[in-house]
Amino acid sequence: MLGKVRYRKETDDFYQKLSARIEEYFKQNALSRYATPFFFFKAFLLIGSYVGLYFLLLFSANSTIAFWSMVLMGPFAILIGINVAHDAAHGSISKKKWVNATLLILFDLLGANSYMWKRRHVFSHHAFPNILDNDADLKQNPLVRIFPNDDVLPAHKFQFLYAPFLYILYTINWLFFRDYQDFFQSRIGSLTIKKHKRIEIVKLILFKLFYISYMIILPILFSSLTVSGVLLGFFLMNAAASILITLALIPSHVAEDSKFPLPDENGVMPHSWSHHQVISVIDFATRNWFLNFFFGGFNHHVAHHLFPKINHVHSTAITPIIKKTAEEYGLPYNHESSFINAYLSHYKLLRNNGVQPKQA
Repeated sequence: MLGKVRYRKETDDFYQKLSARIEEYFKQNALSRYATPFFFFKAFLLIGSYVGLYFLLLFSANSTIAFWSMVLMGPFAILIGINVAHDAAHGSISKKKWVNATLLILFDLLGANSYMWKRRHVFSHHAFPNILDNDADLKQNPLVRIFPNDDVLPAHKFQFLYAPFLYILYTINWLFFRDYQDFFQSRIGSLTIKKHKRIEIVKLILFKLFYISYMIILPILFSSLTVSGVLLGFFLMNAAASILITLALIPSHVAEDSKFPLPDENGVMPHSWSHHQVISVIDFATRNWFLNFFFGGFNHHVAHHLFPKINHVHSTAITPIIKKTAEEYGLPYNHESSFINAYLSHYKLLRNNGVQPKQA
């Protein structure tokens, strides 16, 4: 299914009506679609916490404090990524492009390649979410069968058991393997890649060296930890980061009841673009204040996919508008109120997709 996929034309004025209502919300409340002071407060808090933990890692004479400071840097790196750098990639922090471009560099400073991540996320995942062979974010490891129409391997029968162990290695794979691999791919999901600018390759190498230097070499030289302590701390830091990022990403796209529409023989999807976003995306725990603060709007994922250029701090306000409008047009608003159920539902999907469905 590697041919060009396209959506049907909009069959109603759902998206037009919804956009008008969202616009009216911002107008009535005299708000911008971009970041608010609250966004910058949160960004300052998260980045400051990451830097503070790093100073404890380097300069605390207590090796226990230094060790756990290093481990905690992993979750804070993810929180910076999903709350700040992610919005920067979508251009939703400021209408000034240089502001978004500057904050996008946070990905590079945290070890990930912002250039390649933006391309696979914005131009593959957001363009064709939940579509087999087109959504690069959902299909990353052949040992995990997400799509019910994907190829089946014998090992998939046990994927609901071994997948958690693979997920713990998520960020290590991303930082040290996937970023490099992507640069040599001619196609990533729906994204066809012809050539990279030389400056992007230089940035990839320099930022990776910078990350390894400040996260491994400097702690070995200056912290109170032993070499083995630094290496163990680095591994646990990434394990903690991997657990957090899977908690944030999994429930919105790959739950038991997630939909994975397929194009017809001509590459035409069964729904329009706006209808596809609503059908294929799931919101979860949207009334949970803790997740609303820390998850960067990922639990309000329908809003994000329909309006990716609206900053995530507005998601809690516009989600009820989306729900109401979808119901008026007979579209499903997919929502799981329990965060735990939303996450566990993913493993039900893995169990269901671990075997080839019986032919009728």
